[in-house]
Amino acid sequence: MKNAILFTTFNLLFQVAFYNCNAHKCNLIGNWTNELGSNMTIDKPTPGTNFNGFYFTAVTVQNGTVIQKSLLYGAENVQHSDQPVFGFVVNWSFTESISDFVGQCFVDGEGVEKLETMWLLRAKADSSGDNWKATRVGSNLFFRPNK
Repeated sequence: MKNAILFTTFNLLFQVAFYNCNAHKCNLIGNWTNELGSNMTIDKPTPGTNFNGFYFTAVTVQNGTVIQKSLLYGAENVQHSDQPVFGFVVNWSFTESISDFVGQCFVDGEGVEKLETMWLLRAKADSSGDNWKATRVGSNLFFRPNK
């Protein structure tokens, strides 16, 4: 009986240790592609939980402006989670607009990472009367690009 209890205890400890070693923490660093084909790269974080990178949108601009890679700056809150919440700002380099993204990094049961985001895009309004139509809202899902 004593050996059975000892064996069961060691078996349980091994399973817990094995699970913790294989637990996958969602990592924002690297390349991401969303469902529209836009690409972003998040570089290694600066001191603390801040990060920067680049965003290249696949969404076209109506006035024929050439789309360019734009800088992004953000922060993540990783205090108590393997699936952190984050936010970042994209300052569009080719148009007078700026976007704010907020979301969370999730990992499914097979270790696949995805970013679920909501965003606000603020464009320049020509006048106070046009202010109502200068902010758009949406959502995007980002995945690691296929290799």
